[in-house]
Amino acid sequence: MTLDLSALGYRWRGLYSPYLSYRDGDVVFKEGGAWVIRHGQPQPFALGQQDATLKGHLLTGGVSVGGFGGMVLHANNQGGIEFRFPQDRNGTVAVSLMQTLQDSGAHYMPSNYHMMAVMTDGSVRGWGRAINGQLGEGSTADIYRTFPARVAFPSGTPRIVKVLANRANTYYIDAEGGLWFSGDNTGNLCSGDGITGAAPVPRRLNGRCDIAETTRIVDLFLGSDFYAYYQAMALDDQGRVYAWGHNRYNSLGLASSSNTNVATLVPFTQDVPIKTAYLNGAYYAASHLIDYDGNCWASGQSGAAFLGGDTPPRHLRLDLGGQRVRKVISSELRNFDAAGAALDYRRVHGLITESGNLYVQHSTPDNTGMGTTAGYAQSLVDNPLLTGVADAYFANGGYLRGIALMQDGRVMGRGYSGYGFASDAGNTTTWLPIGGEHLTGVTKLRATAGRYGSLGLALRGDGRLVVWGRNEIGLHGNGVATEGPATGFVLSDRPLIDFSLSGYAGYGAGDVNAAVHALNDRGQVLSWGAGNQCGDDDGDHCFSPSIIRF
Repeated sequence: MTLDLSALGYRWRGLYSPYLSYRDGDVVFKEGGAWVIRHGQPQPFALGQQDATLKGHLLTGGVSVGGFGGMVLHANNQGGIEFRFPQDRNGTVAVSLMQTLQDSGAHYMPSNYHMMAVMTDGSVRGWGRAINGQLGEGSTADIYRTFPARVAFPSGTPRIVKVLANRANTYYIDAEGGLWFSGDNTGNLCSGDGITGAAPVPRRLNGRCDIAETTRIVDLFLGSDFYAYYQAMALDDQGRVYAWGHNRYNSLGLASSSNTNVATLVPFTQDVPIKTAYLNGAYYAASHLIDYDGNCWASGQSGAAFLGGDTPPRHLRLDLGGQRVRKVISSELRNFDAAGAALDYRRVHGLITESGNLYVQHSTPDNTGMGTTAGYAQSLVDNPLLTGVADAYFANGGYLRGIALMQDGRVMGRGYSGYGFASDAGNTTTWLPIGGEHLTGVTKLRATAGRYGSLGLALRGDGRLVVWGRNEIGLHGNGVATEGPATGFVLSDRPLIDFSLSGYAGYGAGDVNAAVHALNDRGQVLSWGAGNQCGDDDGDHCFSPSIIRF
């Protein structure tokens, strides 16, 4: 007998993740309430019906309203099944992790050994290193918290919806568009408005600098590569961008090459609404803003910005022959001689179009076949390095390597093979699949890199996570601490819906101090790797996931 599961009504799938695969009829917890998957997309459960005899519609005794916190949702004719979503259901659990692994590249140090989680009640809790207030709980001491501490927002703060880290700077966005930060305050952000020094509790930025009190911030983009040239851009609900931080080569597009500690409106975004932005946080700095038409606007050092010989005083639109841009990636590391003395900055920059074309250029002659020996003279529109690409990350520093997520869910690698990051067996000058059957069906790819130590992380649509590369302290999460390529899944008995990373995963041999953190569909946070970041009271490294106790 064959059963049609879709005819059985609704299936509870826990916390929603954009990276997991769902079927119509799956019910998930999202944005504080219940959503149902219809036609492949999540929709608020029980909207628009007053007929309580229909399954999946909200019983209100009158007009049907959306299924959010505190409401009761019924699946009629299914044995009395109910979905209940008060905020304290099953206790306060995590719904998202602090974002540390930036989209803009395989940056060296995602966070300063700390991690945070947003909870169902909109509060934020953090653990790991607390120096200079980066955990936002009031302490500036250089201590490591084993148990999560609650971030000390003032009374009346709207629920927090997103947390991001730029090393020891932590940023928060609330549900009403408020932008907050805590931490060491590198650059004394908005110092002209009285914010100077470390911020041990969150400080609100709306109403300071160019960010008006009524401005609604909807996203934040951060950059900080190997030598920590901090950059930040905030995006409001009108598509306007506000920039601050490292501004060498006028990388922020503010008509000046001076660094700025004032969140300043990027002028052209008043007329051109921006969808997303990418910052490289590098010595050879650049920023790229992508508008709703897929145009890419670049400013900064000519090579890093894909501008040839020009270093303009403002953002210029790249001419890519009508191709729409999806994202921009970058990596900058120092090269060293045999005695360990620093040589030149090695850097590689890439651009992915919406159609899946990957273009790459780099600062040094290429001995791995990554592109052409012409370096920055490469013509982007004439020389796609790879097609069918959904995402990619590169690392330089004398050991050029890269990984790419293909549109069919496979992962490919090319270049230096150290630690099994970009190749399962030896250096390669061509793109080859890595990870075998494990790296298939991938929906999210991220990476971090040092001089030659690298770490890759990939989440699949079935909720299984693969980690490969550096593994001296158990970062692969499979119970062992031996180096090698991707050979297995992180140990988890529940589907994982997202992941993040704290610390840094490699510079030289044995130089790794990081922990991986994953959120499962029940709101549990699992951590492994460096003991000082994964909740071990003795600081012992964790080779397999342990649950963070909230």
